[in-house]
Parts: sequence; structure tokens; C-alpha cells
Amino acid sequence: MQAKWTLCLLASTATVSVGQEAADKLTKEELAAALPGVEAHEIFESPIPGMFEVAVGSQVAYVSDDGRYFLQGDLYDLDSNQNLTEQRRARARADVLAGIDPQTMIVFSPAPDKLKHTVTVFTDIDCGYCRQLHREMDQVNALGIAVQYVSYPRTGPDTDSWDKADKVWCAPDRNTAFTEATLAGKLPEDMCEATPVAAHYDLGHLVGVRGTPTVLTAQGVQLGGYLPPEEMFAQLEALADQPE
Repeated sequence: MQAKWTLCLLASTATVSVGQEAADKLTKEELAAALPGVEAHEIFESPIPGMFEVAVGSQVAYVSDDGRYFLQGDLYDLDSNQNLTEQRRARARADVLAGIDPQTMIVFSPAPDKLKHTVTVFTDIDCGYCRQLHREMDQVNALGIAVQYVSYPRTGPDTDSWDKADKVWCAPDRNTAFTEATLAGKLPEDMCEATPVAAHYDLGHLVGVRGTPTVLTAQGVQLGGYLPPEEMFAQLEALADQPE
């Protein structure tokens, strides 16, 4: 499942599909019918009067309620100094992450009684910063952070990185295979019929992965790329202290 639309595509088709003479406010269903690949449940009331907010995966845009005007960019509430667009992205990312089968992830976790935070990391075995993150996994786990790895070979299908991800997932002991492949370049030899790598790769596009590692909280907040363990912990603690 790849992202169903891009902002550029939406910008180029919205006025053509709906018509520039539209004057009446459209329903969400009418607007969805005019926007390629968008469903009504992905359209929301916007803080801006006369505009709808459209969110597919981590892509967010604003469309006038008559379907004529399209706005791309982040929307800020200056009273609270909050990025409202990023909040919508985070909710969308959280929905995507919640739909990933835990059995398809490779998880490194502290003991249950030591667990404080969980992050999902889109990773590439051939990525240097991914390697540094995994080299520090004992420190990350010691701080009470569980890491759920999701495959995102940046070079795409039919490449060495993709084959490595497939082979690691096919190994009987995926955690050991992942560590040996990432830190020592040692790969399992066997392949299996099906792996989740392709599905994970598409989900990476949907949540807006631009590089690896991409570290996301369960709430869909993107912490960034590689972070030293103490800094990752500090950011997670700060987010946990924020009011709902």
C-alpha cells in the first residue's frame, strides 16, 4: 500500500476536478470524490474558517470548502505557538504505526518491569547512523526504551540492502541475525517465501520517512534520526510530561 496521493498531484488536480466556478460549500464526501485517492474519513474540519484539512498518511494539505483553493504548508496557532499541521501528521503516523503487526517487527526491549518508553525505528542495514544506534542498543534498553525495528532499505526493491533485510527477517533468530548483519556484515544464507519488507517500505513512505533511522513515538511524534541514548530518553521523558 503506497501513499495514495502527493501534494503536487493534489494541487494540480483539485481545481480541475471540482471546477473553478464552484461557490457552495462541499460536503466531505463531495470533496473526496473530487480529489484522487482521498476518502471522506481523511478530510477534517480545519481551524481556518472556510477550509478543510486533508490528511493521507503524513501528508497534510488544506482545501477551501468550495474545492477551489489549495494550500500547502504548516499551520501555526500563534496564541499557543503550536504547529497544528504537525499535530495532524503525528496522529496520522500513530494510526499507521498502530496498524503494523508486532510479529513483523524486530524488537529489542528491556525487561517488562523496566520498560518506560517504546519507539518504532525505520531502519536500513546499510545505514551508518542505523549502525551507530544499534551499537548503543544495550544503553538504550538500559534506559527503559524498547526499540521496534521496521525495515526501510533506502535503495528500494531489487537491491543488496533489500535482499539483506529479507534474509535477516527469514532467519530463525531475527534479533541475532539483525545484530550480526548490522554490526558485522554477516548475513544468513537462507531466504523464505514471503517477508514484510515490502509492506514496511510502503508504510515508511506513508509516514513520511526521508532517511534512516527515522525514530517515531507511539503517538506518532518524529524524534528525528539518530539520537544518542541519553538524548532520546530526555526527549521521550519531555513528551511524557506534556499535557494531553
